[in-house]
Amino acid sequence: MRVSLNVVETIMFKVPEGTKAKLRQLNRNVSELLRQQIERLLHERASGSVHDRASRLCGAIKGGRRDVATSKEYLKQYAQKRTA
Repeated sequence: MRVSLNVVETIMFKVPEGTKAKLRQLNRNVSELLRQQIERLLHERASGSVHDRASRLCGAIKGGRRDVATSKEYLKQYAQKRTA
């Protein structure tokens, strides 16, 4: 019979007062909830292109120039500001 041991690390961090109670309302086992969310975060970060990960931000700013990435005039102005 082979016994598998799970090696774990402990991470401690501080949260604002009342956070633990709010987390317990979501899930009685706060540790398990945090482990799941950390795994989800790490998995999301590791998968997909930059566009996939930032797609929720596309179109978030209204009223800006539509040709920012292709306008040579805009890019020249931006480059001058950066070197000044």
